[in-house]
Amino acid sequence: MSSADMLDAQKNDHELSMKNAAKVGEYHLSAGDKLRIQVFGEDDLKLDTLIAEEGKISYPFLGEINVKGLTIHDLESLITQGLKGAYLINPEVNISILQYRLFFINGEVNKSGGYPYQPNLTFRKAIALAGGLTEQASLELATIIQESDAAKVSQPIGLKFVISPGDIITILAYKQVFINGEVRNPGAYSFQQGLTLHRVISLAGGFTERAAQDKIIVIHEGNLSEDTIEASLEDAVSPGDIITVKQSFF
Repeated sequence: MSSADMLDAQKNDHELSMKNAAKVGEYHLSAGDKLRIQVFGEDDLKLDTLIAEEGKISYPFLGEINVKGLTIHDLESLITQGLKGAYLINPEVNISILQYRLFFINGEVNKSGGYPYQPNLTFRKAIALAGGLTEQASLELATIIQESDAAKVSQPIGLKFVISPGDIITILAYKQVFINGEVRNPGAYSFQQGLTLHRVISLAGGFTERAAQDKIIVIHEGNLSEDTIEASLEDAVSPGDIITVKQSFF
């Protein structure tokens, strides 16, 4: 990745994070959030409740309330208006979130799954909650699907990106290329953009003395046929390529 690309990525990450931080400040309730509702001086109206799958809670005197999509302030106002007059003269309602609903992190982390959201949760903190990255994890292949995105489009994220409840994070492994035959260190090597056949051979320690440098076979991922590369060693390779350097008999 060039310096310009890195700067663009950091700028985009900052803009997305700022946008998400604003959303967190206007937190919208949904199924899975656990609330504590209190009315000053009215212990009988204290309630700890989990928002049900359909986005509703049940509250004394008021019955079922649809809270999905409301902010804490919205719900406080709604309950205050419901209690005022018929039940209480001037109710003082306070609502807090005991536990936020889950976000999800999958792929190359040590403990993938759902975790309770925390205010100001960044991608970096989410990784820590999930036990850290595996050795194969590639942050360049990390994406997120935001709960707030109706289209559910996957987009890349950086470590400072602010996560929201319901978001789904996926971290993929580095893609690899495989080389065997007459090289000094055959095996699997991480794929990188711009990787050439010459570079893969260098990573594998170079040719052995018995290598036929003009007889290199490549099997592309998903292709059962063999394509013999006769072009320059500067040709690009693709993720999943299997490279075989043949032996010379002369």
